[in-house]
Amino acid sequence: MSGLGTRLSPLRPLDLRWRCDPASLGFDTTEHVQPLDAFVGQERAVSAIDLAIRITAPDYNVFVAGAAGSGRTIVTVDLLQRAALARPASSDWCYLHNFREPDRPIAIELPAGMGRELAADLDELIERCRAELPGLIEADDGKHAPDAGIGPSAVGGRLEALRRKYALVPGVVRHVDAIQGELIERIGSSRAADARSGAVPPIWTRFEANVFVTHDRGAGAPVVCEPNPTFTNLVGRIDYRPSLVGVDTDFRYVRAGAIQRANGGYLVMNARDLLADRSAYSALKRALREGAVTLESPPGQNDAVPVAALRPDPIPLRIRVVLIGDPRLYTLLRDRDEDFARLFKVKSEFTAFMDRTAAAIQTYASFVATSIRDRGLLPFAADAVASVIEEGARLAEDRDRLTARFGIVEELLIESDAAARARGEKTVRAVDVTAARDARGWRSNLIEEELQRLIDEGVIAIETDSKVVGQVNGLAVRELGDYAFARPTRITARTGPGFEGILDIERQIHLSGPSHTKGVLTLEGYLLGKYGQLQPLAVTARLTFEQSYGGVDGDSASSPELYAVLSSLGELPIDQGIAVTGSVDQRGDIQAIGGVNEKIEGHFFVCKKRGLTGHQGVIIPKANVRNLMLDPEVIDAVGAGKFHVWAVTSIDEGIELLTGMPAGQARNDGTYAPDTVHGRVQARLAAYAENLERYARPPRSSSDGRSRIAKTPRPAR
Repeated sequence: MSGLGTRLSPLRPLDLRWRCDPASLGFDTTEHVQPLDAFVGQERAVSAIDLAIRITAPDYNVFVAGAAGSGRTIVTVDLLQRAALARPASSDWCYLHNFREPDRPIAIELPAGMGRELAADLDELIERCRAELPGLIEADDGKHAPDAGIGPSAVGGRLEALRRKYALVPGVVRHVDAIQGELIERIGSSRAADARSGAVPPIWTRFEANVFVTHDRGAGAPVVCEPNPTFTNLVGRIDYRPSLVGVDTDFRYVRAGAIQRANGGYLVMNARDLLADRSAYSALKRALREGAVTLESPPGQNDAVPVAALRPDPIPLRIRVVLIGDPRLYTLLRDRDEDFARLFKVKSEFTAFMDRTAAAIQTYASFVATSIRDRGLLPFAADAVASVIEEGARLAEDRDRLTARFGIVEELLIESDAAARARGEKTVRAVDVTAARDARGWRSNLIEEELQRLIDEGVIAIETDSKVVGQVNGLAVRELGDYAFARPTRITARTGPGFEGILDIERQIHLSGPSHTKGVLTLEGYLLGKYGQLQPLAVTARLTFEQSYGGVDGDSASSPELYAVLSSLGELPIDQGIAVTGSVDQRGDIQAIGGVNEKIEGHFFVCKKRGLTGHQGVIIPKANVRNLMLDPEVIDAVGAGKFHVWAVTSIDEGIELLTGMPAGQARNDGTYAPDTVHGRVQARLAAYAENLERYARPPRSSSDGRSRIAKTPRPAR
């Protein structure tokens, strides 16, 4: 801790950004780079999915947790498709008419591809029947005599052929027997007129097969990705046709949903989309619990219309369900849904980062080559790939890591390709990557420009070239979807004698989030430990973010707030050209914060608009140096001595930079030298305590346990 007044040196330009040397990549363009042939950086997630693929027991369904753009969907589907190709094709399913209970269509399982064959065979049988037994549908007035029987006719031969072909499928054989029985019963029966009445479907339709689900024999197990998992899209539906009594239906109008299409394989859905339809989520859980899927009408459908109800046979379910969502949703489901933990036993978690190793850098280069091949992009020169890799470190907010959100990286590749084509180039260079990144920012920074305009016009008061007591420029990041920026915000403190401690005005009007409130309360712990050992803390302070009318959260403002309090107590002007960010603990140690690059750049651009003086800069926590990936323009200004970045570990280091006065070291008796920051603050607090003694005693507990202040008579005026 600096107590001797030694001014801390600013960071060097090379400390402000990690550079990827294009020469270290080992190629001139990506035309000489091998594309990716494996998944790198997500070994933990891949291992979990592999486990779920290998296990055949039920309930080992998977929740894939990860940030959007981390490759969670692409990698998951690719793994499932590879596994599916090694498995046999799933069964076909057909629904047939139930001659005994027409409202209970019969489900028949057949080998893959045979469902279509059965439908074609039954259609051929119907044609034979129409040709050989026309009386069943064409006798409109009794003029045509019905056949005496089917015996050794072509129809009879066809029925026998179907029995032989489908001998291993008992359900089909039973259906053929039922058809024969229906034909024999119909021949010579007056019920042939039913075909004309419209009261029931023609007899031939009952012979058909509704190919509910079918698969190609050599396609392997199905992998179904359902983008809109509503109730009907998930579990199927029953269609209806108009009838004399309302609407009617039969086995031919039963339609498969994603669960039935994925049966025997894998079903992939976005978890949030599934939960948007609670009835769909409930139906999925019910199917997984029962090991079968029952097709039913969605809740409340056509309640006011007479509907002929069907109860199709349930279909046995052998499926692995994969839900994809963010980690918070996984935790929420685990905590609030007792079925979820039992049905989804495997969690596959995708990380948003990967360590910046030599292998990871080569992975990035290979990923670029893969995207170029898949997207038909121009080749990338080595300097362009190096620029993309540097952007990966910036997105990770850590120079020792790279983002694993390759979806975002691929967007940069596509836009860089567009920038190169606009220049008429055949190869993408680093300038194109920079242009694409800048263009993306320009498309999203309308609010940032408007805020800067208000600062330039003085509507929002920000000072950058003066010294003010009890005032400091803090830095707040604003998130606009995929775009984040920062601008300085004026924090002020007013102090006086009293026993109320530090009052946060934002908290009083309910604009303070819990993290910010915690940060403010931490300041009282610092003051108590630093100055409350020899005397009571007789101080009341008011803290606020000036001209801030929205919510405030996060503890990154706690160190600038403490600087403002110390400045007010010590009557020490703070250099307004220096902005501050950092969290502080009760001992005065400075802790890391987020958004450090945006915060530095935000203050830099305000100072740049007003003219860089060479005295301006930003104080950040030393723990955040590893996060620095600053804009090259900022680095150039630092190199020219026009702007500075200081990294501090303690409040003492920061207050010295802001005031130019030594912080001071405690002497053996607990006091500080009067010509130090802590000495001046300590003296002011002692004066507050002495003055308060004339008017009031400190709070003490009353007989009922409540705190109160005992007042003494004021002197006469």
